[in-house]
Amino acid sequence: MLKIKQIIIFCFLLITTNLHTFSQITINSGIGMTPQQLVQNFLLGGGVTVSNVMFNNSSATVSVSNQIGSFTTALPTNLGFNTGLCIATGGIQVATSGTLTVNITGPSYTSDPQLQTLKPGKSLYDIARLEFDFIPSSDTVKFRYVFASNEYLTAVCTNYDDVFGFFISGANPAGGTYNNTNIALVPGTNLPVSINTINGGVSNGNVSPCYLNYTQYFHTPTQNLTYNGATVPLTAWAKVVPCTSYHIKIAICDVSNAIYDSGVFLEANSFSSTPVAISKLFTYPSASDTAMIRGCNNAVIKFKLPNRLNYNYPIVLLKQGTAVNGVDYPSIQDTVFIPANTDSILLTIAPYNNSGFTTPKLLQLIVKTSSCHYDTLRITILPNLPLVAKAKGDTSLCNKANVPISVSGTGGILPYLFTWNNSDTNRNRIVNPTTTTLYKVTLKDACNQTAVDSVLVTVYPAFSLSISANPNTICSGEPVQLNVSGAQKYLWGSNISDPSLITQDTMHNPVVKPKQTTLYRVVGTDSHGCKISDSVNVIVHPLLNAAIIANPNPVSIFDPTVHFIDASTGSTIWFWDCGDGFTTNVRDFNHTYSSANPQNYLITLIVSNASGCMDSAKIELKVFPEIKLFVPNAFSPSSTINNIFKVYGEGFVGFKMFIYNRWGQLVFFTDNSDYGWDGKFLSNDADAGIYIYLVYYKDLMGIEYRKTGNVTLIR
Repeated sequence: MLKIKQIIIFCFLLITTNLHTFSQITINSGIGMTPQQLVQNFLLGGGVTVSNVMFNNSSATVSVSNQIGSFTTALPTNLGFNTGLCIATGGIQVATSGTLTVNITGPSYTSDPQLQTLKPGKSLYDIARLEFDFIPSSDTVKFRYVFASNEYLTAVCTNYDDVFGFFISGANPAGGTYNNTNIALVPGTNLPVSINTINGGVSNGNVSPCYLNYTQYFHTPTQNLTYNGATVPLTAWAKVVPCTSYHIKIAICDVSNAIYDSGVFLEANSFSSTPVAISKLFTYPSASDTAMIRGCNNAVIKFKLPNRLNYNYPIVLLKQGTAVNGVDYPSIQDTVFIPANTDSILLTIAPYNNSGFTTPKLLQLIVKTSSCHYDTLRITILPNLPLVAKAKGDTSLCNKANVPISVSGTGGILPYLFTWNNSDTNRNRIVNPTTTTLYKVTLKDACNQTAVDSVLVTVYPAFSLSISANPNTICSGEPVQLNVSGAQKYLWGSNISDPSLITQDTMHNPVVKPKQTTLYRVVGTDSHGCKISDSVNVIVHPLLNAAIIANPNPVSIFDPTVHFIDASTGSTIWFWDCGDGFTTNVRDFNHTYSSANPQNYLITLIVSNASGCMDSAKIELKVFPEIKLFVPNAFSPSSTINNIFKVYGEGFVGFKMFIYNRWGQLVFFTDNSDYGWDGKFLSNDADAGIYIYLVYYKDLMGIEYRKTGNVTLIR
């Protein structure tokens, strides 16, 4: 049977794993807290005092056990309540782990006489029990709980019938005493809550007795809880004698094996026993649902009995706190009565309001809710200070712009509602007025008080600038008169640095000399300090950079024809002066010089373009003569005439002469045609005989020539 059960559970787990992966319930370990703290913090409600709290036979701080702790849930959840106390047969973490069991830490208990009476003859495992003494203040004690287990769904009607019980001991108002009487029962029956009493109605075994007809109390958890099944929230209750001591034990265990865990979830604050329930509400909860407000929000306190009585039920009230009875609020009697044959009464407290009440006050009512219990009701009385609206954004504008305006409030009661005169309810606005405009705003607080303020946005009239440049098209370097009017002050600038503007940038009519096309901008300021800008563009035509090409230059007198070319850019009109009296207006031409004598001529070109820009260029033209060269064939250094060997001539440049003896030795060199050989070699007289000369020279066009021959040295 065990193996079959394990296989079925394993298969079911595979099917439901994805449903249990992302839990919205948070389990918090009880380690580090005493059982007393756990009950006080996560179970105890009104009208009950507890003592001698123990978990698994110990009142000491929980140090190792993982069978007790607290829980919180986040929506969505179908557990039924959001916070409380939980105990489990395994570790409480099984509620969210997605596993069927979590081994317990700490002592393991397998014996409990009360649980054994619920499952006679069966083995008990992993018992978890929480017990304490308590004193109720009314005739009933109750709490809400959910039983959950991983024995669902496959252990129904089998021996693995995990169970739990709430066992109460003490005086029974019906007579006699409770002696560990289980009050965790299937509603309307005396059956304990277990796998075989509350389930989904499907049997997986043949153990008897087993009940399949209480399915209305069973459901499968959503992904928020990873137990395989759970009851809906149930209520355990018992009639008690007020102000009398009782003992209760909350216990849960695995039955027949310790494999799959079960747990019980106890709703926070549900363990209660209050005869008179106290609640409060406020007449203007939108202003505050936690405090009274003078002149605005009254408190309505409701005192309610669990049952109607046939006599006037007295409720004793003790007034405390900084608020004074009859001064801060109308006088409240020391005793109020719930009329006979009714179950409740309303007490309305309307605090007084005057200018002297400027600080919060506290009203503290000590209410005797039973013969052995008092409740304390604390209500703050808030002042209702004058409501003030403070609008911001008063400004002056030079032209339409995005203007921020805003409003804030003080006094009164939050929340505030701000409404501008155009029905805008935003605290902060961006406005774009075209004329001077007053923006009004009304502030309303939660108590319907109102206050009004406004923002004035002054819009100065627009003005314009008149700007010009005279002329607006020039040649580079020419002056331009800039002019502007329409404002009181001006500041000029330009997109290209213009040194001529530096000392004139605040004038209304500066004279500038741009060297290239320039955009001149001016900012004008009127009497209100408003500024506008405008600009004017001055088109600058560049200079032509006149240039002349004369080919050839120099030119031989034997062919003195020169081709003149205008090398300017963009020229459209020309005037040439060739230096010899000849002028022309064509762009390119040939000119022949008629002078028989070589000389230099000054050539002048004046050009202009379609924009009227002008420039000129000059070059010198050289007309060079014919080259004449005479080389003697003999000289005599010892005579008084013809004693130097040199070259004679004209019309050449770049002269060099080399003289060699018959053995090829260089005996003389010169690059000056005026300097010749005196017949010496190495400072000695050279031998008479024939020597070879080699002469290099150039004409004025740079063309090189060569002449060679013999010269005879005579002694």
